[in-house]
Amino acid sequence: MNRAHFMTQLRDGLAGLHHSDINDIVADYETHFADGAADGRTPEEVAAALGDPVRLARELRAEIGFRRWEENRNAGNFMGVVLALLGLATIDFIILLPLLCGLAAIFFGLSVACLAFVVGGSFLLFNLLPFGWHGVMSNLPMQLLVGLSLISGAIGGGALLLMLMDIIAKLLIRYARLHFRLFDTANKSI
Repeated sequence: MNRAHFMTQLRDGLAGLHHSDINDIVADYETHFADGAADGRTPEEVAAALGDPVRLARELRAEIGFRRWEENRNAGNFMGVVLALLGLATIDFIILLPLLCGLAAIFFGLSVACLAFVVGGSFLLFNLLPFGWHGVMSNLPMQLLVGLSLISGAIGGGALLLMLMDIIAKLLIRYARLHFRLFDTANKSI
């Protein structure tokens, strides 16, 4: 995404806010692009680092709603805060919850597959196959080789699975910190 497209989406997401708030936010993000260009980064790299402009606009709307609530506690500002939080929660519920459920199912399935490979490889390695299966794997060196291959593949797959889970956990923590910043601001104002 280039600079112009990012700024257009950000402005569209901020529509309805006071013009001075929009101009301050846009100027701040223009500064991010200028600083990135000064550091030798492309506009596409800066936009990717800043994240989704639609999501940013929702978070900024919530922050501005909290600030208004802190300055002037009235019913209108309270409704603005509630609607901003509901907007964020809706995105989380519609997008993030199914994604997390799908990832959990995939990781569970892959974990079971790795465990099954370890068990199957152990049966082959230690010649623990049931009586009727010896005709299929009658060559002992081949049986040992396949058993070791299954166990080592399962260990490698498990290690890769743990690395992927660590990366996803870090991304979720980063995402949660964005929300914590908003909720922390709201709790301090109460």
